[in-house]
Amino acid sequence: MADIPMAGGGGGAPPTPTPPPAAAGISPAQSQATGPTPATVPVPNRGSEQSALLAIGMHASQIQKLLAGLPFGSDAAQAISEGLNKIRKHVPAPGATPPGVERAQLDAMQNAQRQNAIRMALARQQMQAGAGGAPPSPMGAMRPPPQMQ
Repeated sequence: MADIPMAGGGGGAPPTPTPPPAAAGISPAQSQATGPTPATVPVPNRGSEQSALLAIGMHASQIQKLLAGLPFGSDAAQAISEGLNKIRKHVPAPGATPPGVERAQLDAMQNAQRQNAIRMALARQQMQAGAGGAPPSPMGAMRPPPQMQ
């Protein structure tokens, strides 16, 4: 006589539980997460975003001024002009930001340029000193402390 499976698992292995249906939009892998999941999604810092857009807008204005040096209608001028038009869709219009904010951004850019110039000068100096013999010590011209006897 053939074995007929009985409801309730009368014989053999216990029935395998069926997983609950996944929520709409969640894959089975996501529904089986093994740990705490964040309650919120991280959001970008709006202040940093606005600062970056302001800086990009200021650079776009500088590029626009430099664009006048290219021959009108040249391939380079057209491509750069198209790129600037795309950038302008995302950055604040010139004069739309308070003058104090623009001034602070300009000051930050100038400070960064100054620091980069100093770093480049130090790197050049180290390269020149390194070519002539031993590399310069990070302490510069300082003498080592006297040895105690």
